[in-house]
Amino acid sequence: MPKWLRICLKAGAVLLGLVILLWLALAFYIQQHRKALLEQIIEKANQRLNGKLTIGDISPSLLRSFPHVSLALKDVELQDSLFAQHKHPLLSVKRIFVKVNTFTLLRNHLDVREITLEDGAFYSFTNPEGYTNASVFKRRDKPAKEAKSSTEREADIASLELRNIQFVIDNKQKNKLFSIRIRSLEGSADADDGNWRLHLRTSMLVNSFAFNLDRGSFLKNKTLETTLELNFNRPNRVLSIPAQRIEIDKHPFNIGATFNFKTQQFIVNITTEDVLFRNAAAMLADNISRKLENYDIQKPMNVEAHLSGYLNRPGTPRVLVKWNTANNTLVTKAGEWTDCSFSGNFNNERHPGMGYTDENSSISFYQFKAKWWGLPFSSDTVDIVNLTQPVLSGRFKSNFNLQELNDITGETFQFTQGTASADVFYKGGIGDKDTVAPQMEGAVKVLNGAMEYLPRNLQIGNCSATIAFNGQDVYVMNVHMQSAKSELAMEGSIRNLLRLYFEAPEKILMDWNITSPKVDLNEFKAFLSPRKQAAAAKTKAKSTASLQRKASRLAKQLNVMLELCNMNMRLQLGQLNYQRFNAQKVVAELSLTQSDILLRQISLSHAGGSLQLNGSIHQQGNNNRFKLNGAINNVHIDQLWYAFDNFGMQSLTSRNLRGNLSAKLNITGNLYDNGKLTPRSIYGTVGFDLRQGALLNFEPLEGIASAVFFNRNLSDIRFENLSNTLQLQGNKIIIPPMQINSTALYMDITGVYGIPTGTDIYLDVPLRNPKKEEDLSKEERKARRKKGIVIHLHATDENKGGKVKIKMGKKPG
Repeated sequence: MPKWLRICLKAGAVLLGLVILLWLALAFYIQQHRKALLEQIIEKANQRLNGKLTIGDISPSLLRSFPHVSLALKDVELQDSLFAQHKHPLLSVKRIFVKVNTFTLLRNHLDVREITLEDGAFYSFTNPEGYTNASVFKRRDKPAKEAKSSTEREADIASLELRNIQFVIDNKQKNKLFSIRIRSLEGSADADDGNWRLHLRTSMLVNSFAFNLDRGSFLKNKTLETTLELNFNRPNRVLSIPAQRIEIDKHPFNIGATFNFKTQQFIVNITTEDVLFRNAAAMLADNISRKLENYDIQKPMNVEAHLSGYLNRPGTPRVLVKWNTANNTLVTKAGEWTDCSFSGNFNNERHPGMGYTDENSSISFYQFKAKWWGLPFSSDTVDIVNLTQPVLSGRFKSNFNLQELNDITGETFQFTQGTASADVFYKGGIGDKDTVAPQMEGAVKVLNGAMEYLPRNLQIGNCSATIAFNGQDVYVMNVHMQSAKSELAMEGSIRNLLRLYFEAPEKILMDWNITSPKVDLNEFKAFLSPRKQAAAAKTKAKSTASLQRKASRLAKQLNVMLELCNMNMRLQLGQLNYQRFNAQKVVAELSLTQSDILLRQISLSHAGGSLQLNGSIHQQGNNNRFKLNGAINNVHIDQLWYAFDNFGMQSLTSRNLRGNLSAKLNITGNLYDNGKLTPRSIYGTVGFDLRQGALLNFEPLEGIASAVFFNRNLSDIRFENLSNTLQLQGNKIIIPPMQINSTALYMDITGVYGIPTGTDIYLDVPLRNPKKEEDLSKEERKARRKKGIVIHLHATDENKGGKVKIKMGKKPG
């Protein structure tokens, strides 16, 4: 080994030995004098503090920092002078390690290589009056300013490390709370001309990042992991964070920010790609994220957020969040919007200068294209404003096949063909308990439609219509539709439909004007029966989601509305058919309520005459009560009898009657749900006047012709005028005393006609032959009418099958 190398090694060994000895001596000195040193540090610090510093223990740490000196401080706590009132120490740490460059101590300069804080908290507290525990750094007395020694320099801190430290800024005056659990943080700083460049690597959990506690925290319970570069300009007091990657709950974000501590302003810019809407919304303040809970975008999207505000002012900062997506699914309370493509934003200052509030917040969608329950829709702009009471507005356009409506209307209407086009502006609430009255403008046009109204099993085809919206009102125009035997043209209006649709469907009133060349009421008699439930097989189930949609509130409410609403109808019909009844020139006003059909001012031509009717039908399912008041003018009685199925009579039918009938009726009765008259249900009175009447082939009279009235034709009895007022009492017709002057005989009649049994009629028949007195005057015939022999007959069925037989018998008494 060369001599010079041996000399160098020895010198190096001596020097290293001296350093070790010096290091050990310094450590030994600290260990031996740690109590006095601790008291001196605390006393010196407390002289400069407006509070109290306590340190549980101090000791050198030999192996942690060789060859530098490292001091370990335990149970360090820094309290301000009002700690007893608020109980929040500014600093409370179990362990602090301070590593000092040993060699710089020889030059009278403190070079701190590293400070490490473990297991503790930094808690900056400001009370409602504005007092802060950071005032611990304000000296209690301010001695005359001392000039610094020319050799005195500020301490340099090369590295800072935090482990398990809770960092809290609790400002009661501004209602702010920032609380972050720093799991680990390693940082270093470089200083250059008043600028600090900070390098940090950290992992932390954000417990609270609330600019306004009443409105909640941003990034609540989110983990942050990053390596950051920060710049702090000391003269201008501006902290800049260049845009760089930060992982929030393992998802990468690009975040940049600026904090100006002179003006107290801050700006934060955030961008990310392929983030789920729910995850992004969960990072916003509670008051915002709660409003967004009503919405979801199921596939990831690109998001850009901008936050700005003031650190020293209460309230939520300005928040602007932008996004864009394609082929996504938007979920709202109004249903799912599939195949969505749009851009949009959330803005909590829709109107500048009106504050960052829920009322001034909005969600907007631009170039919106989607399908709602399978129906394609597009809109240039859709806005949801005032998130306290959300209001949606937008102009929607669509063209679709009517069959695509079956998922919505499957329990009410089933469409089989047709097309529709829509161009509608909507503005209204979208929540379950919204009180905002909806408004719509625009129209929906239907062409070549065909459908079945399932609750009434009614088939409708060749349907076209224009549905126009004006505010809350709906106008139905140019409606044409056909069923198997009917053809209708309709115009109608529905006032306040949009307001009452959910709120009070029973208050909805539909007004209709209906004209038709021909209507067959047999097709509509199902309206007398209870509504039928739609068969599940009739609705095309696309998926589980589709089945859920069909049970949605909107679709169900359509059924409810049609069941509970009221209708006024004015009809002009060329021809009306109902079972055997045929009428022409029908003019009517009808009202349909939840339980009644009200007939007003009905006039029609029937059987060579006319009828005027009014009344009501009370719907009770299988047995529907009706009331009728009316007048019959000069109708052919045989056709009337036939049309009403002989009014339930078996012996006296339309084949037995001729003549022109006029009558006034006031009756009640019951109808089955198939439209047929309930037997023995009619009560009331019928006052009639029959002119040029005839009784043909009436079997009970023909039976006595050969026995009593020889050479008289009782198969064709004619009379000029016959009038009476009959009383209808269910299963019987009360016939008050009545004179009949006919071509075959004179007759006085009174009694009861039974339906179908119970007939008990008495007839007094003079044997005089009217044929032989045709030349006499009316007064002479009347005077001679009861002269001579009078035969007393009794017509009865003896309650056996309803077949009437006539025998000799006089009315008792």
